[in-house]
Amino acid sequence: MMVKTNSHLLPRDDQWRPVAYVTMQDSATRARIVAVLERGGWAVISQPTGFHLIQAIAGVIEGHQPWLRPGMIVVDARSRGCSGTTIAGGLRDLGIAIPIVLVAAPGEALPVSPDTTLRIVDADAAATAVAELAGARAPATQPDDVGGRGGVVAART
Repeated sequence: MMVKTNSHLLPRDDQWRPVAYVTMQDSATRARIVAVLERGGWAVISQPTGFHLIQAIAGVIEGHQPWLRPGMIVVDARSRGCSGTTIAGGLRDLGIAIPIVLVAAPGEALPVSPDTTLRIVDADAAATAVAELAGARAPATQPDDVGGRGGVVAART
């Protein structure tokens, strides 16, 4: 059996980027985080609330669309719709290890987590934490580069 591919139809490697979901109410902090991610080659999808974030990644949670797994989630620890702490805990309970940055409100106690892919930071440290996690997960080169990337979905730009 002969398999024919149309390699000329495949996009160039530099057109694919990993995807990060960002759900934050503080517009200044959100803008800094989006800028860090975009400079690092990430595609950013903003969601207005935690509920909308869960809705956007429902296929991953249900196990129907594992190829849609985002490369990172940045969410307010306490957010409208569904708090970031609940989202992070739920994903971990299901065995879904997407890197997550939880951004705490000013003055909120910051618990420590042994999970190296979960950062709990205040707004001032959020951009640095995002940059560290984004740097640890270099952008995927192709959309089917799922095997060694932990299921990072890439967006065509």
